[in-house]
Order: sequence, then C-alpha cells, then structure tokens
Amino acid sequence: MIPLQTELSIYKKLNLERPVIGMKYCFNRPEGIKQLDKSLALCEMVKEAQHRSEPFYISKENEECAGKNALGMEETSVAAAAGQVGGGGRIFQDDRANSNLIYNVYENFPKPVKGTINYVAYAQLDRLTFEPDLLVIVGNASQAEIVMRAMSYTTGELYRSVVSTVFACASLYVYPYQTGNVNYVVTGMTFGMKSKEVYPEGLVLIVIPYHWIPAVTQSLNVMTWVPEAFTQGRDRFVEHEKKVMEDLERRVGE
Repeated sequence: MIPLQTELSIYKKLNLERPVIGMKYCFNRPEGIKQLDKSLALCEMVKEAQHRSEPFYISKENEECAGKNALGMEETSVAAAAGQVGGGGRIFQDDRANSNLIYNVYENFPKPVKGTINYVAYAQLDRLTFEPDLLVIVGNASQAEIVMRAMSYTTGELYRSVVSTVFACASLYVYPYQTGNVNYVVTGMTFGMKSKEVYPEGLVLIVIPYHWIPAVTQSLNVMTWVPEAFTQGRDRFVEHEKKVMEDLERRVGE
C-alpha cells in the first residue's frame, strides 16, 4: 500500500461524533495490520472501524452478507440473482422486482473483476498510514453540507445520491471506487443498514473516492465553511440578495 502522503487533518475540524474512516482495497494481504476477529456485513465494517482504535483488514471470510459479492470476492448466488431472497413480499412484491434490482445494481455499479479485491483495510483518520481508496464520513446534515459543498466549490459538480433499497453496499463502497463519483445516503433509507441498526436515522453517510479526495480536501482548507447567508436570517438574506441582483443589473447596463 502507498504510504499516506495527503494531509487530511482538516477533516478533524468538522467535529464529527464518529471518526472519519479510510478504506483500502487490496489484492495482497495488508502488512502490519491485523485481521478482524469476527464476521460482519460489509455495511457494518465502517461502524466497526469507528469503534476500534486499531486499523484492521477483512477477507471474504469476515463478510457474512452480500458485500463479498459486491466486491467480486464471490459470485452472486443464482437464488439471489433470481430474486428469491427478497421476493414474495418480504422486501419486494415478487421475485421479479428483486431480480430486476440486482440487475440494475450490476448494470449501474460495475463489479470489480473477481479476485482483484481480496482484502479491505480500514483505519480511523488518526491511525491512517496508507493512501485511502475511499474516505467515509458520517455526520449530521450541516456537517455533510460542508463536505458536499467542498466537492462543488471549484468544480460546480452536482450532488448525486445513487443507492439501492437492498445491496446498498455496492452503491456505497463499490460504485464510488469504480466510477470516481462521490456518493451519499441518508441513514435509515436502506434495508440492510436499517435492519442491522448500523446508524441512527437521519445522518448523512458520504463516500469520497480517491479521485476526489485531493480536490475536496483542498477546498475544505480554503473555502468559508459557514457562509454569511446561513446566519443572516431569511429577511436579511432576501434583502441582501435583492441588492446584489440590482447592482449586477446596473453593471450590465453600463
């Protein structure tokens, strides 16, 4: 793994209740990091890392749900692909709807080639020693707004949340890595994480792929985190915006 070179301390200023987590996908077994001593679903691993001061890594033996399929460690079973797991009214009206979702997931979230990801390393920001493939942030709406605005600050990039009812691990932890797109979800809106009580409802989970980490980090270092408009109150804000627009119109006419 490439040693950490990016200065990421700016994220500490968000004062998040839960630590920022760096994830790294590995072909070879990570050195100097211990393997997790239990099995969990992939959607639970970030939470586990937030509660452990020491970094850890997982293999397919540590993943007890569909995460190993999303990562290409194992093929999706025929029964799951046919919609047998969530059909019959359990999650979807019928097998057809469930099967269609699995199809849509693999069409929209490119699955890694089988065997290219064999291990996943996790570390809290304070213990991060490697350049992360994904940076995972869990916070309230105000904290998340700052991070997402940082993505758009120098680029004008749109906010996009792409997520599936089930198999959300693919949309959160594969889609950003494979496509280079930042993704986010409001906790409580996906079946597995809600059922496993991974996080309280109403938080925002943001996944930043390595393609975007430098730009987001740089923007956080230079932009105003709380614009004056956020603290003016509605009436003062509307009046200020009106004056700004009038001034701009005068300049155009000059």
